[in-house]
Amino acid sequence: MDDSLGSTAALGNLESDPRTQQIDPAFKKLISSIAQAFGRTAQVRGRRATHSYGTVAKGVLTVLDDLDIPPHNIFCPSKQYPVLLRHANIKGFRDDGIRDGRGATVRILQGDAQVSLSELNLDQGIVDILMSTGRSFFLAEAQSFARWVAGSMKVREAMLQEFPRITPIFEEIIRDPDSYTQLHYYSETTYNFTSLNQASFFLRYRLVNDDHPTADTGWINPQFVKLPLDYLPRHASDTRPETYLQDDFRQRVLREGVRYRLQIQLQPVSADPEVNERAKDCTIPWEEADYPFHNVAVLALDCILPDELAEPLEFNPYHAPPELGLILAHSATETASVNHLRSVVYQISANMRKYQTPSSSLVDWGSGGQPPLAEQYPYGAAATPRFDETKPLPARVQPKPRFWANFGLKLIPNQVLDPALPELGIAGVLEVMGPSVVSHMPPNLTRTRPDKFSDDFFVERRLNGFNPGKLNRVYHQPWQYQVRYDCSQYGVEPAGILPSLITARFTFSGQYLHAHSIEFTLDGKTETQCPGDGDWEWSKRLFRCSEFVFQEIQSHLGRAHMNLDQYAMAYYRNVVNNPIHLLLEPHLDGLLNVNKLGASLIAGPTGFIPEASALTPEEVDGVLKDEISCLSYHWRPHVQALPDLILNHHFDRAAIAMWTLLEEYVSGFFAEHQGGIDTHWSEIEGMSADLVAHSILKPELGTLAIQSSADLQQLCVYVIYLSTFFHSWVNNKQYEDGGDVSYGTIGLWNSHDPAYNPQLVAQREARQVMLLWTLSHVRYNPIMDVGPAVLKDLIWQRRQQIEPGIPLANLMMSTNI
Repeated sequence: MDDSLGSTAALGNLESDPRTQQIDPAFKKLISSIAQAFGRTAQVRGRRATHSYGTVAKGVLTVLDDLDIPPHNIFCPSKQYPVLLRHANIKGFRDDGIRDGRGATVRILQGDAQVSLSELNLDQGIVDILMSTGRSFFLAEAQSFARWVAGSMKVREAMLQEFPRITPIFEEIIRDPDSYTQLHYYSETTYNFTSLNQASFFLRYRLVNDDHPTADTGWINPQFVKLPLDYLPRHASDTRPETYLQDDFRQRVLREGVRYRLQIQLQPVSADPEVNERAKDCTIPWEEADYPFHNVAVLALDCILPDELAEPLEFNPYHAPPELGLILAHSATETASVNHLRSVVYQISANMRKYQTPSSSLVDWGSGGQPPLAEQYPYGAAATPRFDETKPLPARVQPKPRFWANFGLKLIPNQVLDPALPELGIAGVLEVMGPSVVSHMPPNLTRTRPDKFSDDFFVERRLNGFNPGKLNRVYHQPWQYQVRYDCSQYGVEPAGILPSLITARFTFSGQYLHAHSIEFTLDGKTETQCPGDGDWEWSKRLFRCSEFVFQEIQSHLGRAHMNLDQYAMAYYRNVVNNPIHLLLEPHLDGLLNVNKLGASLIAGPTGFIPEASALTPEEVDGVLKDEISCLSYHWRPHVQALPDLILNHHFDRAAIAMWTLLEEYVSGFFAEHQGGIDTHWSEIEGMSADLVAHSILKPELGTLAIQSSADLQQLCVYVIYLSTFFHSWVNNKQYEDGGDVSYGTIGLWNSHDPAYNPQLVAQREARQVMLLWTLSHVRYNPIMDVGPAVLKDLIWQRRQQIEPGIPLANLMMSTNI
């Protein structure tokens, strides 16, 4: 099924719609529950609940000269219409390699068939014809279909016994084709057909290739279908690109054009209600020997719609004139009820997809509807511009089941697996094992390095560790590079050790950096330690632990989380129709959710950083605010790149390679979608106004205003870079150093201070190790798995620059953990 709809009455009041006037209360309630499920899915995805990814072609439909059907108002000999056709996978998988049902939706448009695309109103359709592979739909009426949609796998297994037709029907629907153009598509459900002389028939459609008519293709071995799983995963040996069907269709249309033949079957309306009910039963195919297919028209497609025009289109079986109209039902047990149901559900869910707000009083949304976007996404009272963590997350940004599955596997679900371990998960393990859990945690990088305390390894971690980009070139000194942290303005908890200033210095020779010295000021005393000095190892540990604080607050929490929150907020509060939602939204997935969670887990009064480090919650907020006040999207990694070629420096090469490919990726997107971006520029103006109104950027560093298309491109590159590469680097490398408390902790403590509590320190270190393991090992939505094909290709082409800094498999789509 395709959740899109005809634009006619798209926002109308369904309570006065003919589809809701003559139905019984049970059917109305069922429509409400299914519409709610589809609508929520569409809202969360930001795209169609099913048939989510598709390609739309435009062309001309020509009715044949020699028709053998009753005379008809629409199908008049030689009549031409502009036409659209959309191909998609039924269940909405992005990956064409997943064996699924395949769809073809035709819209016959009003207007002159020969005019250009820009002169057509794509929403003014005469009829929408929704078709898919398989001659039949798998359930005959809405009541059983609703049970299947809402049912668990166990419920569906029982339905397979109750409805034995389901299995052979799915075996016919699921396909593994080489091309969309080689399949046969059927309407499956039944419509009205009224001739010019008012003769009444039942109608079904079929679409086949006209240039190379062949038998239906793409069949799968029925033994591989494992219902109630109603699709087949990609085969392990399948190396085809995930968009191979979409790519093939686009290339065929643009290269030589694609021609389809539209056919219909007709069955006279009977005086016998039982005969008519059987004719409307979508689980029963009409045998061609009894009801032959009549050729009625040829579709010649020669143009591909850009995404900003294709994505808002709303197809719906209700969108038809009376002479080709949808058959309505009174109850959910009638065979016409499936098409009736989906026509209403598609309309409601499309409104949710496009406007993020319910528009139908027919549906009980549980909350009486939703407020405007600005009210759904309120700013909080925190020192940085971000979502108000005291408010519930809107459905659109709530974590998806895939995230919880991934996160839960790393966190370990709470289950009784052994009487000695009554509860697992971080809280449960800490309760049972206490601080001793540290000795049982999986090894990290430093625990596997015999040289972890060496000077060479110390240098390498400053180049490629979890706090990158901090080295600065200096001149007129015995050393050439340094990393400096200034903690002088931040208070420290009793017994805590944190230098007010600490600087690690490095010399450059032979295309490598070498440790020179560490200077630090602690308790008002400044000293310098060099390799070989008595306190040199202590100085390195002091530096590692001081750096840990700034890694977590500045690089990780600040730059990669809360900094992005201000862009996400401005985006969600304003952008609905602008095509940049296709570009940005996948890279914002999970951000507001994890930031809301992190408000208490990481930085709040009981958060990891203030509890485990020597900084108070107020000081953590101060460091965070200071960091974000210096961050602007008018930035490139080139400004922090080291001027000298250092052979074992992987971060700069990886960062610049990623930034450069993202510039190409975003530029290509803008070239394709500039028309839609300009059309909906008012949404960008609203986004810009929110950024400026809530920004804490220092005035001397400019403004976050989006004043041009070039600004918007720069902002998109910046947001995607931080969401993907930078966050993946700083988050996924935390456990490399922080998983070993003998090497580095976020808090150092003076054991001679009266406030020192060894049990509390051990608990803090245990929590550090466990939390960093979880954060570093959640792998939700890797780019090379679920990312757009264009982006994956660009990354793959630059893999030698990005690796060995970070494995491509560790690059995530968004800041979601």
